[in-house]
Amino acid sequence: MSLIVTPELSVVDLGFSYTKAKKGRTVYLQPSITGEPQPMFEQNIKSNYFSYNDELFIGELAQQFSDIKYFSLKDNKSEAMTSDVLLKTALGYLNKSKPFNMITGLPVLFYFKQMADMEKLLDSLSEQSTYNIKKGNREINDIKLNINKYKIYPQGYGIAMSFLLDKEGKLINTYVARKKILVIDLGFYTLNLLGLDKLDIMKESTSLLLGVEKAYKLLRKYLIDHVGKSPSIYELDKHVRSGSYEGYNIKPLIRKAFQALAIQIQNEVEGLNINFDHYFIGGGAAHHIYDLLTLNNKMLFGQLAQVEGYENVGVRLWG
Repeated sequence: MSLIVTPELSVVDLGFSYTKAKKGRTVYLQPSITGEPQPMFEQNIKSNYFSYNDELFIGELAQQFSDIKYFSLKDNKSEAMTSDVLLKTALGYLNKSKPFNMITGLPVLFYFKQMADMEKLLDSLSEQSTYNIKKGNREINDIKLNINKYKIYPQGYGIAMSFLLDKEGKLINTYVARKKILVIDLGFYTLNLLGLDKLDIMKESTSLLLGVEKAYKLLRKYLIDHVGKSPSIYELDKHVRSGSYEGYNIKPLIRKAFQALAIQIQNEVEGLNINFDHYFIGGGAAHHIYDLLTLNNKMLFGQLAQVEGYENVGVRLWG
């Protein structure tokens, strides 16, 4: 009797700010940034620091220690110079060389235009030569990605499915599923407005270049006015999380910046001229705008909701 090996499921959300990936209980969450490596003191190496082929620092390690950093806001993620290595690091950590099925997403507006490019990138991952990654002091050598099947969904769909499907891929919350839902997926560079009508994706769904980046640009201006200087835009995240910069309490400035963003988002939602029954608000920074949006029946979703929903969809597809 031959043994049939069923490929495991990996899900990835390649964001402009963070790369999120998950397989089973293992989660990969790192800033979407790479950087030139440099010698490291042993005591500075943390267990969640990643590097690729001894050629690049990845994510938090690059953010903390690389003098030269690579960070892309190119709207076509498949063509961005950082996408290839970010995907290979995340997927290599989760799967090594074992076969796997995969779910990922693209911004709603670019879904059809960039589908072929993303498929080309994903197909190429299994054709590339072996590589190594390091996590902390642990080396994972001779990785050759082995993608069995993949599916690409519009971003925001995963957020909805994290609520509407259970971990076995079965439809739950059927009352809400029969209604009109607007998913407000706040990314770093894009705002995805994904409408669902009885689970069908509405033609009015779109993406706008109205993400966290807009608030961060305002925040940098406020910091320069009040503090006299500001970190670069890709280094702001840690200061927004802590609420402080250079010993100053910047929480009022953070709220002011996101209030301006929330007003723009409110206007875009109202401009759709559709009465939605429920509003799902998600993304890593969604909590900064949630209370500032005047919407009925709204729900807040966390940073990992997208990949958790993709996981539910993958189980429904492939069992």
